[in-house]
Amino acid sequence: MTKPETGPRTGTGTVYYAEDHGALRWPLLTAGLAAPVIALASAAAAIVLQNVPSLVVCLLALAVWMIRGQLLPYVWAAGIQLDDAGVRIGAARWADKHPGRTHPRSTVPRQWSQEFRCPWPAVQRIGVVTDRQAIKTMIRYSPHGRKPTPLGNLATPFMRAALVIWVDSDQAVTPAIQPARGLLAANWSSPGFTQPLWVAPTRHPRQLRAALKDIPLPAKTIGDPLHDPFAETRLDPEVVGWES
Repeated sequence: MTKPETGPRTGTGTVYYAEDHGALRWPLLTAGLAAPVIALASAAAAIVLQNVPSLVVCLLALAVWMIRGQLLPYVWAAGIQLDDAGVRIGAARWADKHPGRTHPRSTVPRQWSQEFRCPWPAVQRIGVVTDRQAIKTMIRYSPHGRKPTPLGNLATPFMRAALVIWVDSDQAVTPAIQPARGLLAANWSSPGFTQPLWVAPTRHPRQLRAALKDIPLPAKTIGDPLHDPFAETRLDPEVVGWES
């Protein structure tokens, strides 16, 4: 997994911070990679040895994969980039490698694989959030298509920290994301809606906080968008749409 790059560095522009695969904490990797292997091995043992405990292990591992692990390929690309142009979350690295192209399968359950961009003048508040209750709320309102989903909320299971951005929706660039369609997507076919609170998982909150301090932004722009005394934003249900 790529470690975060902190800047500033120059080239096509100043990059203050870049992090790939911000969702890939070990519990999610275990649920997505180890759980199916354990399920297959246990199923084989249950069949060959007629062993009931192996069948139980198989069912438990399969449940872990179905509830959490199957999200792994969806959230793999989720990243963060802060540069002189603004904030980019989601598939920023993919967008750099494929300029002018739209990532395939731009559906609500795959919004982590899309690029969300916001120029600095449209960033009203930005900060790193580690509060457990706030993190739980972010995860609860990222149902990836099971019901109307806030676009830009890229919260993921097992997330412990997040970059939270309050954006001006009129200036921020939200990709065109459609509801999932097809028999296999029947349970994840609800639409997404544009809203001002963006969330991106990070595995390196300390480095991200330090990088934010290097960015020349207006006073009071940097800080916790949810809990600072002078912040005007709150989660659940003050953010329009998050109460749905």
